[in-house]
Amino acid sequence: MTFPYQEFARKKMPVLLADLKDLIAIDSVRNMDLATPEYPVGPGPVKALEKFLNIADRDGFQTENIDNYAGVVTFGQGNQELGVAVHVDVVPPDEGWSQDPFTPWVKDGRVFGRGASDNKGPALAAYYALLALKEAGFQPKKKISLIIGTDEETDWVGMKYYLQKRPAPDWVFSPDSSFPIVTGQAGLAVLKTDFIGKEATGLILESFTAGQATNMIPAAATAVVSGENLAKIATAFPDFLAKNGLTGEINESAGDNGTSLKISLEGVSAHASVPWEGKNGACLLASFLRAFPFTGRAKNFLDFAGDLELEDYYGEKIGIANTDSEMGKSINCPAVFRYQKGQAEAYIKSDIRYSRGTSPEKMCQQLNDKFGAFCQTTFQPYQDFEKPHFVASDDPFVKTLLSVYEKQTGQAGETIISAGANYGRFFKNGVGYGPAFPGSLDTAHAIDESVSLAELEKSLDIYAEAIYELSK
Repeated sequence: MTFPYQEFARKKMPVLLADLKDLIAIDSVRNMDLATPEYPVGPGPVKALEKFLNIADRDGFQTENIDNYAGVVTFGQGNQELGVAVHVDVVPPDEGWSQDPFTPWVKDGRVFGRGASDNKGPALAAYYALLALKEAGFQPKKKISLIIGTDEETDWVGMKYYLQKRPAPDWVFSPDSSFPIVTGQAGLAVLKTDFIGKEATGLILESFTAGQATNMIPAAATAVVSGENLAKIATAFPDFLAKNGLTGEINESAGDNGTSLKISLEGVSAHASVPWEGKNGACLLASFLRAFPFTGRAKNFLDFAGDLELEDYYGEKIGIANTDSEMGKSINCPAVFRYQKGQAEAYIKSDIRYSRGTSPEKMCQQLNDKFGAFCQTTFQPYQDFEKPHFVASDDPFVKTLLSVYEKQTGQAGETIISAGANYGRFFKNGVGYGPAFPGSLDTAHAIDESVSLAELEKSLDIYAEAIYELSK
């Protein structure tokens, strides 16, 4: 069968763009405060799932909503199954967007909005690849399932639930990664460091807040301080901002406990797998405050956040560094910061992308051995899918995907080991396959997230041919 993939993609881009705008307009951030049996992770992800399935219903596909945890669009029949795994939930939008993140806009050939690149745009590119084959009259020899998750950005409960209800496909690619192909993914762990000790006297850290999700750098950070040295802090802050190329503000207020300063700083958000591409607002604000005479638990918290964690991308200063010959270095991203005077809440949650040779248990032990006098580190329980994941580069599945990429782009294909995470790691034969091309702008999880329409069109071409080659 020969099929003009590029012509189909070009003709379908206007309707794909319309569908993408509709999806972006749905705030599909997980919200457990509004979770119910009907809305397992809140109403937003479910609304996005329903919209996606409505698009597939419109085009005549067989669809199923699996209890609002996940959905599936099915094409063809066969004893073997090819899966394409996508998600419609998004990370919370940080402050600093130039426009409303859920009101999409188009500029310079790019679509802007939360979820444009992660993962609503690529999910639709994969969907339209299925539609291309369906409208061409292709009859696959395998069952093809486009699986739609609702909680990939947090606990992945959507895909876990799907696999409780349905058998795993024999092969899976996830368009939530990079080209040419990602065959290995780092292990995932969230380490929580709780700070102990007496409360400060003299200069008081009333509160410190930054970060919402563990898989992204916190751009915005806010602290409230009271007591002594407030004038010195207020005088020094503008110079600190100017020196580091940052924005922020400081405001004085009077309350029952006297005068206090509210100090806000704006860094640059980025995905936790590439923390060096952003500026961690929390670590930077802590680095400013630790120059002043805090004591007790507040000093421990600020020293750890503002010195040890500042630009410690590989965990070298905190003592958890690890390197594997194939996977490279483990990556450390302190992401969620909370401190409240007089309460038990004083912690940092860090997203760790770890290479072979270490484990969450080992890293916790390393941290507790080194810093146990003033903090204790634990980790969230993890499943097998959160361990390092590999698919052999000589697997026929991998070879087929690489061959399609090379044919479509004229570029040599190679396998990649990634610190990012996608649904491919759930499956024995699961890989990441696009949509990010080598050298392209990656704005996933960032302020003013966007996706290139030209790259979406090219991804559609590649996915259509790949699905054809894998299921013909």
